[in-house]
Amino acid sequence: MIETGGWITRADEKEMTMPAIADTRPDVQDMIVVHRNFRHNFDRAPALIRGLREGDTARIRLVVDHLRFLLTGLEVHHSSEDDLLWPKLRERVIPLPEAISRMTDQHHQLDILTTKLTAALNELDVHVDADIRERAAGLCEELGSVVDAHMTEEEETILPLAAAHLTVAEWEELGERGLEKLAKKDLLPALSSLLAVATPEERKAFLAKAPVPARVLWRLVGRRAHARAEARLYGN
Repeated sequence: MIETGGWITRADEKEMTMPAIADTRPDVQDMIVVHRNFRHNFDRAPALIRGLREGDTARIRLVVDHLRFLLTGLEVHHSSEDDLLWPKLRERVIPLPEAISRMTDQHHQLDILTTKLTAALNELDVHVDADIRERAAGLCEELGSVVDAHMTEEEETILPLAAAHLTVAEWEELGERGLEKLAKKDLLPALSSLLAVATPEERKAFLAKAPVPARVLWRLVGRRAHARAEARLYGN
């Protein structure tokens, strides 16, 4: 066994004698961008709900569909971690940090809140009144608060472990698994939403890893389509 970054990890003798190679470690900054996108959207979501009015069917459908898309993205993001990230860290990090157990507990809490918010959105889709509207907005605020706390701890504790103990291929598999779970029609909007909150350097890194057709579509269609969608939602 060897010690890395304060954690004891399993390694065979061959690995122990090999020098560390920086480019064999994943760049976890892409997860920071994903988290930023969720925070950005959850911060603004309660106001969208509170602005709904009975009878404005087109507006109600626009906002409800946007929030369903956001919740789908959150579920895909967390289920990929459940499938691929936690098992590897449990296997390789000794002693197991309590943060990993907290992450899975928080995912369960987020699943419960997501189910409640989904039910409230289904009600809004049928009928908007003050009680339903406020209940949905309150659930959205609660979910956003838990998401923010969860992602903050993940960034501070889990991402350094992932950078130390996963290979580049294993890290990239997380993103690939998420893409596999999204409907094809949602792929370009999801990419466009991420790139909208990325810095120029982060955007360049994302596009470098994206398939050529995705890059072309984003430049030709995705960027402008996202700007129009934002304008419809927020009046930008």
